[in-house]
Amino acid sequence: MLNNREIATLVLVTIALPWVFSKESVRESFAPVVKAFLQPKILIPLVAMQAWISLELWVGTQLAFWNPALAKDTILWTLGSSGVLLYNSTRIDSDGGYLLFFRRTVLATLCVAAFVEFFANMYVMSLAAELSFQIVGGVLIMMVTVADNNPEYKSVKVFCERVLALIGLAFIAMAARQIYLDWQQLDVLELLLDFALPVWLTVGLVPFLYFFSIYVVYDAAFGRIRWVATGIRARWRSQLTLLSVLHFRARTVQKFTNYPYFARKLGESRTFSAARGVVAEFLGHLESTKRAKLAEEEKLRRYIGSQEVDNEGKRLDQREFKETIDALRRLETCQSIWYRNAGRSRRDLLKVLDDDITGYGLPRKSGIKLSVSRDGQSWYAWRRTVTGWCFAIGAAAPPPDEWLYDGLEPPKGFPTEDSSWGNEPFTMDRVNRNWW
Repeated sequence: MLNNREIATLVLVTIALPWVFSKESVRESFAPVVKAFLQPKILIPLVAMQAWISLELWVGTQLAFWNPALAKDTILWTLGSSGVLLYNSTRIDSDGGYLLFFRRTVLATLCVAAFVEFFANMYVMSLAAELSFQIVGGVLIMMVTVADNNPEYKSVKVFCERVLALIGLAFIAMAARQIYLDWQQLDVLELLLDFALPVWLTVGLVPFLYFFSIYVVYDAAFGRIRWVATGIRARWRSQLTLLSVLHFRARTVQKFTNYPYFARKLGESRTFSAARGVVAEFLGHLESTKRAKLAEEEKLRRYIGSQEVDNEGKRLDQREFKETIDALRRLETCQSIWYRNAGRSRRDLLKVLDDDITGYGLPRKSGIKLSVSRDGQSWYAWRRTVTGWCFAIGAAAPPPDEWLYDGLEPPKGFPTEDSSWGNEPFTMDRVNRNWW
């Protein structure tokens, strides 16, 4: 049976849905979403997951971990958490690998936050109070979301987060008080079963998520092969070869998908022996790439703090050089796109990007400085690496104009105005030799 908190949520959702679907844009986008969910690639895994969860519940019943009183919480977990877990399992490779994903998934069900959430939900208030708190909480969460995307509203975000924290503490305090008052009437065994439910359901779902993630990466790899292979026999030969060599090495299969050259070569193989040779060549390429990366990391460690240069005049201590160059290139691309649309460079581009260039290996606050001329026709950005060496990129004319610089100190002005940039764009000389 639903409690007042769940009834309040259901009431608010029921009220919100007609308003949401009154918007034509929402109605137009809803049908494609439903159609996408009915596609076999999505529907079959969902049905398979429900069958797996049913098997979990049968085992749980046999072990006395589950009873009909837990049906409501089971349905809520199945509709919510299991779907999130299924979606996240498709991004395992980008999140640090399988062991990290599964360890994080299991520990998330045992963390302090999960216990606090369970504790706070043990007791609920009247329906009117629950409705009021959920409306206020929903508004505050929306305000935090908006403020999070607009740095100028940081103070609003901090205030809303503190109010939300106070509301959470109020729920915890109320639950603690009720537990104290009702301690003699509490069914401890039922509470333990209730708390353990999402834990063992999640742990039990891990094997399914593992095999599903393998299915996803192989499906992507087979799709690449089907695109290039000619004839059914060639496709089957290529797919069976890949499966027989790589087995359950899903991260390696994921990497294979990112190499069209090897997929094309595998699809063109005429014998199993030739196909196995292609996969072996691919594995050799991965190994050589890994060795080169390790050698580069060793080189970075060896020359930490060094002021030496090589025969070409490039510095040997290159920590953060590549990351800084990639981040500045990204900034240049965004600035060029903006210029082509607006006819000028954008002064607040770093704020728009939220200075978030962590995808290039830099800290959350990258330290990049951006300057744009009054008329928006010139700009430059620079960053000082951990070695103390500076890199800068800029333009003094419409795209694709590009000026590059690296040195002990950053430029003091725009390209063509400061001689440290050199004499002309698109050059490789002493002012930017560490860019290459």
